[in-house]
Amino acid sequence: MTMDMNRASMLTEIDRILDKAERIIISGQGDPDGDSLGAQLALYEILMQQHRQKHPRHAIDIVISNDLPVPQQYEFYPNLQRVVPVERLDGQCFDLGFVLDAGTDRVGRILPFLQTCRHIVNIDHHQSRAQGIETLAWIEPNTSAVCEMLYAFFEHPDWTLFLDRNIAFCLYAGIIYDTGSFRYPNTTARTHRIAAKCLETGIDFDLICEKMYLEKPLSAIRLLSEVLTSLQCSQSGKVIWGKITQESLRRARADMNQDDGIITHYALTQGTKVAALFKEYAAHTVKVSFRAHGDLDVGAFAQRMNPRKGGGHERAAGCTLDMTIAEAEELVVTALEAEFTAQCSP
Repeated sequence: MTMDMNRASMLTEIDRILDKAERIIISGQGDPDGDSLGAQLALYEILMQQHRQKHPRHAIDIVISNDLPVPQQYEFYPNLQRVVPVERLDGQCFDLGFVLDAGTDRVGRILPFLQTCRHIVNIDHHQSRAQGIETLAWIEPNTSAVCEMLYAFFEHPDWTLFLDRNIAFCLYAGIIYDTGSFRYPNTTARTHRIAAKCLETGIDFDLICEKMYLEKPLSAIRLLSEVLTSLQCSQSGKVIWGKITQESLRRARADMNQDDGIITHYALTQGTKVAALFKEYAAHTVKVSFRAHGDLDVGAFAQRMNPRKGGGHERAAGCTLDMTIAEAEELVVTALEAEFTAQCSP
């Protein structure tokens, strides 16, 4: 596989910065998803391999930490002991930081630790990202996952790396997560080639798929039932949405981390163009997830809903709204209907 020159120069610069680093922190969005966590764990091993090759007698300290704990559904990922609770970082300083699968404005309580760094590298595949405090931004909005981006380290001549089974497991899991098992339109021939390279290491891909998509606790099944019961469709029939309230969480005896994948159960309902899932985190804090299979760019739409806390991809995005869940439903559905009306206007 050939390498894009911009990508190549980015990896050369990261290698140069790594040469001078002694304490590194790796982080991502507040609550890591399958791609973010896989990328963080894989990057840990990549950086450690490279440092040991170039400086075998010089120790380096690398820490992975996020604002929130690792969700239960990702406990099958290898080497989770590398992930340190943010509470245990108190008083620590770092000279190099990596933020993966999110902008530096999305890291929550990790931000003060990044601010101690001489260099911050942002590696992301989201187009509508806020400008942050990073010193180096490697952004590929057309790439399926950050885990796909990281494979470029193994193609660059400056990086002397071995694709071991643990790294391959993490990269494959992240790609599986962000492509919906290669179903989403962000999947490319390169995505499949990288996945094949990971499979060649002998990873248990059946375990990854089973844990990622099939194995669910009973509480998650009850939560799915709550959401499907709440489904509504807009007057035009183009918008379908469900919701998770604090009350529905109590009834299901579930937590918000178990919403993963719920929206996919109704995202492709015949006749609809956009699916939304409204999640009530607090009385006036609602997070909205979007999935689209029409002409509307939901990444751009989510950013219009909240320029600071909204964005994503053309077909999958989200935003945070500081209002009640009823107000959020009214605002978002009305705005989506207006978008479709405008599309139909001559």
